[in-house]
Amino acid sequence: MAFLDNSGDIILDAVLTDTGRFRMARGDFRISKFALGDDEIDYSLYNKNHPSGSAYYDLEVLRTPLLEAFTNNTSTMKSKLITITRTNILYLPVMRLMNGGNPNKTLQSPKLSASKINTTTGGYLVTVDKNTEDQLSTDSATDDGILRGRTSERLRSFNQSILIERGLDTTEISPAVNMPATLQETQFIIEMDHRLGSLVSANADQVPVSFIDDDQVASYYISENTVSGQGSPLVITKNTNQAPVVVDSLPTTNAGSVDGDLSIHRINGPRDSILHFKIEPSINLKSSSFLFDKLGGTISGADQAGLKSTDSEGTALSFKIIDTIIKITSATTGVSLDIPIRYTKKA
Repeated sequence: MAFLDNSGDIILDAVLTDTGRFRMARGDFRISKFALGDDEIDYSLYNKNHPSGSAYYDLEVLRTPLLEAFTNNTSTMKSKLITITRTNILYLPVMRLMNGGNPNKTLQSPKLSASKINTTTGGYLVTVDKNTEDQLSTDSATDDGILRGRTSERLRSFNQSILIERGLDTTEISPAVNMPATLQETQFIIEMDHRLGSLVSANADQVPVSFIDDDQVASYYISENTVSGQGSPLVITKNTNQAPVVVDSLPTTNAGSVDGDLSIHRINGPRDSILHFKIEPSINLKSSSFLFDKLGGTISGADQAGLKSTDSEGTALSFKIIDTIIKITSATTGVSLDIPIRYTKKA
């Protein structure tokens, strides 16, 4: 990987991905869609005080070095550009982890509290077998950011899950205001390494995979009509009445309130939808250490929140780990969120 000098002429550097080369060799390569991105651009370089006048305001932006093209499609286009016909939009939607809900609200349901992230990873820790789960500091439904993945039954019986809310995070617009129709979302794309785990509903039922690419990245196209293989509740819950959204049994004590301190939400303005799901580790992680040895590393229990540092005899415990991310993309507006995931297995 390298940077291309962009100080002069406009540069077009194009390469084919593995799939593109395969299709070209097969004789049916055809470009039908394309996307634009601005990953390398630092907009703070726009200088309205340039001494040479307005024609030079964006000079440094245009001269920003660009990454050379590379073939791994999972490493490119992190920030896709979008087209919105309205020109009077002040705020674009964002996605936030619920992370236990608004810390200013004292009344929380078990399922909302159990969405808290793990303090070590800033995301979620997934245990892959019984031997690992036996080393948890507690066996509580309030353990922060730990998904017990050794079996579907364990995933289902504990409340820990991933909750993501979407909306306009501003105090300038009341949450009682409806989310503009042009900014509402009905579809999401969830991408994750298929070798390591799979997407399941809050009830631990499998969600169908839409596509697996040549890098073993699985894409799940989730809509309001998406259900798991067992017909469990929708993955998306829409906020249709602007009251605090109810996901399963989240509290409705303050239904209709628009007070930010009373709301369960971490998004301050109008809200749109909530994603609610869990992650189940693959059979390879559950039954073997091969991928842990190939892709991961080993750390001590003392370095992971929620796991014991020593066994009953005082011997230091160590764990094999694989750190990865799950990428959630809003299909309409293109906003995305990367969630750190750590698969853990007792060494």
